[in-house]
Amino acid sequence: MKAAVIVDIEVTNPTIYKEYIELITPSVFARGGRYLVRGGNPQTLDGNWQSSRMVVMEFPSREVAVGWLEDESLSDIHNMRRNNSSKCNMIICDMIE
Repeated sequence: MKAAVIVDIEVTNPTIYKEYIELITPSVFARGGRYLVRGGNPQTLDGNWQSSRMVVMEFPSREVAVGWLEDESLSDIHNMRRNNSSKCNMIICDMIE
């Protein structure tokens, strides 16, 4: 079953974050993943959730997605995201096919 990784992030250092995007993107594609949403300026339609940037990725399975996040060879790249954002909430859910 496919899995979605949903990221709610506030970027604090756009220069480093741009470098992060260039480095992390090939790793997503290499695992059969793809970006469904990757952008700023989300609009809350109902409720009071506020976000400045949302990213939604699709992976072939939950195991692949978790493996991507936990891959030690990518830890420095993931830390670029963590260290250059004031919040980064990441969740995973199974996708209905």
